Amino acid sequence: MSRGEAAHTAKAYQVPAIERSMLILQALQQHGPLGLADLVSVTGLSRSTCYYLVRTMAKARLVEADEETRKFHLGIGLVELGSAATEQIGYLGVIKRYILDLLDEMDATFVIYRRMDRGRVSIVDKVEPRHRLRVTVPLGSTLPIQGGSFGRCFLAYDDPTAVREILSAGLQRYTEHSITDVERFLGEIEDVRERGWAMDREGFALGVSTVAAPILHHDKPLLVVAALAMAGTLADDAIAERWGRRLREICDIASATLHQHHRAPAAVHPPTDER
Repeated sequence: MSRGEAAHTAKAYQVPAIERSMLILQALQQHGPLGLADLVSVTGLSRSTCYYLVRTMAKARLVEADEETRKFHLGIGLVELGSAATEQIGYLGVIKRYILDLLDEMDATFVIYRRMDRGRVSIVDKVEPRHRLRVTVPLGSTLPIQGGSFGRCFLAYDDPTAVREILSAGLQRYTEHSITDVERFLGEIEDVRERGWAMDREGFALGVSTVAAPILHHDKPLLVVAALAMAGTLADDAIAERWGRRLREICDIASATLHQHHRAPAAVHPPTDER
């Protein structure tokens, strides 16, 4: 069977109701509480389809309605499912145990990213310090791969030709500190490949600097762990390098543990677009 035939067969077996339900959940994830009219506008679904899907999902507690605002938001059922999923994904628990060792060393929030496709990553888990001012991020957020140090860690292990293709549309300016020159960005990716960790100073969000390192499986990033801190914390190059080396060390230990106990998922190579 050719690749095109396989893609056609896979598409034929998709369930429209589930696809449409996911459109609603993703709209609520990205935009927050929405009324029915806004859900119709964002998802492109018909009003009747949207209405009946929301009613069905509400019964399963996947979405909930605010009687005062008449808007829908993500439901408690998703929290329960997410918690169970995290427990079942054993490799996340392994990684978080190692990250906990860093909380006393680094004044940071630790975020775990997984690649979704060539151009996007998702936040799959985090470890936050207690009783301290911290940078907080929502789980499940989808971010552009060029956005910060986390993206550089994924791209550093891609084929250079593929990286140029991903960046062919140019680089977005998120803040005044963002790198928008492609050649300079490629140079940073090369540095990450050599030293094993990445640095971003307020390039993705003002007031926040990050250090990140990949957890490798078969020489490809399975996940990336980033330490998010207030910009002033990482203003000193010596501190940034110490954090980078330490994070790289912890990620290497986690990689070895996952490999030894076969806890990592089988499919770990960065996905490619269907052509």
